[in-house]
Amino acid sequence: MRRVAGLLRAVNVGGRKLLMADLVRITGQAGFDAPQTLLASGNVLFGTVLSGPDAADRLAAAIRADVGLATEVLVRDRDEIAGVIAANPFPDHARDAPSRLMVTFLTGEPRAGLDSLADACVAGERIQPGPGCLFIWYPEGAGTSKLGNATIERRLKVRATMRNWNTVGKLSARLAAASIDTG
Repeated sequence: MRRVAGLLRAVNVGGRKLLMADLVRITGQAGFDAPQTLLASGNVLFGTVLSGPDAADRLAAAIRADVGLATEVLVRDRDEIAGVIAANPFPDHARDAPSRLMVTFLTGEPRAGLDSLADACVAGERIQPGPGCLFIWYPEGAGTSKLGNATIERRLKVRATMRNWNTVGKLSARLAAASIDTG
C-alpha cells in the first residue's frame, strides 16, 4: 500500500462546500486507509493499492454518491510531488513569496499550447510547464489575476486544480513522513 494525496478540484470555493470531516469519512468508507485532510481546501492523504486514476475515480464517485458534489480528484504520490518540487523553475519565488507561486495540477496533457494563455497574463504572470502540472508565478497574487483556473482549463482543454507552494510543500512533507512511518 502506498500513501497518496487526493487533490479535489473546486471544493470550498464558489459555494461548493465539503466539510473536511465529511471528506475523511467518505474517503475511509470508500475503502482507503487512514485518511487525513490538509487544510480546508480539498486535500486528503490516504493509503491505497489502486493506481492513481483508479483511486481518483473511486473517491470522486464516493463523494458524488454521499454528498451529491461532482468534483474531479487528482491523485499524486510521494514521488510525483517530489518531482514537482524538484522541477520548480522559480526557486527564488518559492523561497521569498511562496503564497504567490502556484502549482496547477493537470488531469492530463494540455490540448493547446501555453501561448494560448499569453493574453491573460496582464500582471506579469509567468508560466512554465512541469511534470503533470504548470508552475505559475503571480507577482500581484492569484486572487486578482485574469489567469485563473477556469481560463486555464478552457484554453488548454484540460481539467486542473491549483495549490500554492506552501501547500505543495506540506503535502510533500506529509507524504515523506508517511513513507518513513510505513516503509
